[in-house]
Amino acid sequence: MNGTRTIAPPLDDVLYTMAEEGADEETSDLAEDVWAGLMRDGAEVARRVEEEIDAGSRDEVDPDDLAALRDAAGIIITRDHRRGRVTARAYPDESELLAAWNAIVVELEPSALGAETSETDGGPHG
Repeated sequence: MNGTRTIAPPLDDVLYTMAEEGADEETSDLAEDVWAGLMRDGAEVARRVEEEIDAGSRDEVDPDDLAALRDAAGIIITRDHRRGRVTARAYPDESELLAAWNAIVVELEPSALGAETSETDGGPHG
C-alpha cells in the first residue's frame, strides 16, 4: 500500500466514534469548531473496526479501506462540526503520519508549535 488513503463511509464515521472515545492524541480549534484525533497501530484499529461494524454494514465497507487500515502506521480523523463533515485518512508511513499530524496541530493550535517541535530540538548531533 503506497501513500495515504481517504477512508470512505461508513468507516469514516465508525473511526470518528472510536477516536472520540479514545484517540492516542487529539486537538481542536473551538473557534472554528474543528476536532482532530490520531489513532496509532492501524492493525489494532482495523481489528476494532471489524468488531464495531455489524453484518449489514459489512456489505457497504470497501475491502480496500480495511486493508489500508490494517497496513497503516496510523489514522488521522478530523471532524468539522459546522459543516458536519468527517474525514479519515490512513497513513502507511510513520513519518508521513507524524508530519500530517504536526501540520494539523499547528493549524488548530498555533500556540502549540513550540511544544511540538521541542521533541525534535535535541541540539547538534555529532
